[in-house]
Formats: sequence, C-alpha cells, structure tokens
Amino acid sequence: EGETFTAHIMVIRNPANVYLATSTDDFSTETPGISMDAAIDKENAIAAINASYFWDDGSGSLAVGSLPAGLVLSHNTVVWDKFHDMVPERGFVGFNEDNILIVSDTMTAEEAGILGIRDGCAGGPILMINGKPVDIGYHSGYNPRTAIGQRADGAVLFVCAEGRNSESLGATYEDVIRILEEYEAVNACM
Repeated sequence: EGETFTAHIMVIRNPANVYLATSTDDFSTETPGISMDAAIDKENAIAAINASYFWDDGSGSLAVGSLPAGLVLSHNTVVWDKFHDMVPERGFVGFNEDNILIVSDTMTAEEAGILGIRDGCAGGPILMINGKPVDIGYHSGYNPRTAIGQRADGAVLFVCAEGRNSESLGATYEDVIRILEEYEAVNACM
C-alpha cells in the first residue's frame, strides 16, 4: 500500500506460463472484445492483467476497446499490426522464445521475428531496463496502473494498482517503479 493506492502483486515463478491472449479471434469494430473475467475462463487461466493500448474514437461506443493499437504477437504469431499512431507512449514489451522479458522503445514485426518474440504488444512507458529505473521525465498523475516485470531469476511480476475509487486514488509511474524495485525487477513496462 502507498499513500494514494492499494496494489496487488503476483509472482509467477515459471515465465513459460505467461503468454498474451487476445480478447477476440476476429478483431473488428463490430465484434467487441470479451471481458477480463470471460478471458480468464476462456483461457482456463489462474490470473490475467490488461495489456497494450486500444482504438478509441472518443465515442464511448461498444466498438471502443475492440481493436488493439500497435503491434501484438500471440503464440509466435503477429495477430495485429495497425493503429500505431494511437499509441500514446513509446514502448514494447514481450517474451522471447527463451522466456526473457524484452522491453524496447519500438518494435516492428520484422524485429520481433528476428528477436524470437513469442508474445508481446505495444505498451509503455518502459519502467526498468537492466535493473535500472527509467526516468519518466514528468509526473504521471494518480491512476489505476498495470505493469509487468521480470526478475533476474526469471520470475515474472504482475503489478496492479487500484485507482479512481474512494479507497485508492491511484498510483504514479514512480510508485509502480518503487514496487518493482522492491520485488527486484530487472526489466519492466506498463
């Protein structure tokens, strides 16, 4: 817990158990993605966190959230590679075939293939690289936050900070970085 937030942390000891599942098999504005609870059921998963950015035309319609923004790979396949201009932060996060979490300012589908990225997506900002926190360069505000990181021993960290409610205003990027440092993350990204 912090002064303005409550966070939940999960440690997954085997990084091979972490992968990117998609909210639908048919990305279109006519087919909204499924909820997180439905995705957990569909995947028979123990836990899940949000990932990537999504298309938002500002209308608040059911189509909002139905299309990813930027590069998305799932199970060694590029499943989406559009709307790069809608990605607000620079960054990419994904696992390679050796189950190492890769964070990068940018990533193309070709680069992902060369690096052997099996699962990953546009995301950001990057929070830690090679054990060092990244200076975000501005105060990010208090919001719900979701981050993924990996320790040197390979264990994966899910960090979810609650926000925008009476018990938890939210966390800043700096708050999440402090949590990741406490749990010994080497590389991490929102």
